[in-house]
Amino acid sequence: MKSDEALWREFVLAYEVDVPEGAVEAELDVIKMDMRHRMRYDQMSGGDVHLFPERELAEQADELYALALFEAKEPRVLSDVIATQGLTATPEELRSEAEALVAREHSTLEMVQRFFGEDFAGLRRDVLNAKARAWACERMRTAPEPLETPEPREVPED
Repeated sequence: MKSDEALWREFVLAYEVDVPEGAVEAELDVIKMDMRHRMRYDQMSGGDVHLFPERELAEQADELYALALFEAKEPRVLSDVIATQGLTATPEELRSEAEALVAREHSTLEMVQRFFGEDFAGLRRDVLNAKARAWACERMRTAPEPLETPEPREVPED
C-alpha cells in the first residue's frame, strides 16, 4: 500500500490546475540557490568537492524542474480542493489542532493562542490543508479511474 505522501504527490501531479511558468521558474531559482549553498557548505565542511556546481545543476535539470513544478503546483491544488470540496475548519477542529501543537512542541495553550490568536484562527490554513490532503489520499485509494478535476469554485477567504 502506498504512503499518504506518495498518494498526495500522485494526486498533485495528476490534478489539472493552471500553474504560471513564472511561479515554476521562481521555485526553480530557489531550489538552485539552495543546491549551490549546500554544495558550498559540503565543500567547506570537508565533504564532497564540487568543482563545477553549475554543471552538476545542469545534469539534474529535469529532476529539479519536476521538483519546482510540484512546489509551485501544490498550493494551487490545495486551494482548489478546499474550494471545490467546500472544506471548512470548525472552532473545535482549530482547538484540537492547537492542543496537538502544544503536545508536539512541548508548549502551552496560552503560548499557542498568543501566536495563532485567541480563536486559533492562524491554524485555519493548516487544518484546511490537512483535510484537503486527507480527502485526496482517500480519493486516490478508492477511485482507480483517472482523476477528473471538478470545476473550480470561489476560493474561501482566509
